[in-house]
Amino acid sequence: MENAHLRLGKITFVRQTRDTITHISAHLDRFIAEPVANGTRETSFHLVSVFGGDQEIGAMLAAVHEGLRVQIDAGTTMLLGTFGEKPVVYRASLQIPGRKRPARHAVILSKMLAETTFGANNEARRTVLFDHSPDFVLHRLAARFGLPVLPEWATWFVAELRRRGLLEELIGFNCAPIAVRATKLRLLRILGQGLRRKAIEIPTAQPSGNEIPGMLDL
Repeated sequence: MENAHLRLGKITFVRQTRDTITHISAHLDRFIAEPVANGTRETSFHLVSVFGGDQEIGAMLAAVHEGLRVQIDAGTTMLLGTFGEKPVVYRASLQIPGRKRPARHAVILSKMLAETTFGANNEARRTVLFDHSPDFVLHRLAARFGLPVLPEWATWFVAELRRRGLLEELIGFNCAPIAVRATKLRLLRILGQGLRRKAIEIPTAQPSGNEIPGMLDL
């Protein structure tokens, strides 16, 4: 893959004790972070996809679970931060041709991002999303909160969220993340208002079984 190194960043963990200094680095291909406050590089991370050897990944995950700070350096972006309480980790191995040992891969999620699955936290007031495309936003919010929606409403729905100031841009590397500041009740009200104003419509002709064509399967 030509220029693949330009699509990679680095995550580093440094720990200093009285007698030793531990310095561990690994490659990352994707991350999501909160915007930083003025004059600081401190932030909260929501997602990191990282890979390396057994020692590097093991030390990195230990630091994450202990709530210690890690540093991310990706292109022109350099950040310090943590994943907060109870991060979720998914691990896998990557067998690379020409190497005797597989590379280790880990995806680390903050509790907030992990709870975007259906039924995990129906009372949430904020949803972190990996991508800002209308189809993805509508699908993920519908899947999380069980919203009755049609795929063709996606463009209108996201435009309405943006018009109301409910979308926040997040920091991302190899992704385009956003956060949606809305509860399930507010999202339902927005959909209801759109139907009343005929900005969106439900097809009148329905097949047997009262199933609406194109309705997202939730």
